[in-house]
Amino acid sequence: MKTVPPGSKVRDVALLSLFLGLVALASPGCAVMARRQTDQPVLAEKVDSVQRGMTKNQVTDILGAPQEIIFSNKEHDPLREHAYVYEYKVDVGTAIFFGVVNFGNLDAKRDRAVVFFGEDARVSNVAKSLHGAEARYGFPFGR
Repeated sequence: MKTVPPGSKVRDVALLSLFLGLVALASPGCAVMARRQTDQPVLAEKVDSVQRGMTKNQVTDILGAPQEIIFSNKEHDPLREHAYVYEYKVDVGTAIFFGVVNFGNLDAKRDRAVVFFGEDARVSNVAKSLHGAEARYGFPFGR
């Protein structure tokens, strides 16, 4: 087996790499947890209480003001309110920092309810997808 003579470039690079690796492992790290939410949760009980045939005023009394109003694209009545959209978003994240090596995880979920109105300006359908409460903090390497 050959030995590397002192002062050679290969030995210097190997020792420097070993030293930097040990410094990175020994250096203090930090962990960060963050949560961001937009608007208020859309409650399933309130969405379920919206029934076909209700007026727009009845819907807003139950669910509040919508975050978005979708207008009809019909040629004869372009300003007709076609649907109300209620949305809630949650982003939770975890990150670990170790010197030059960093790991992170982000989980984004949302609640969304859409109330559709017919030609008579009454509720014709309600659609919902409620997953905002499922956002979880996770270890950056997986679950």
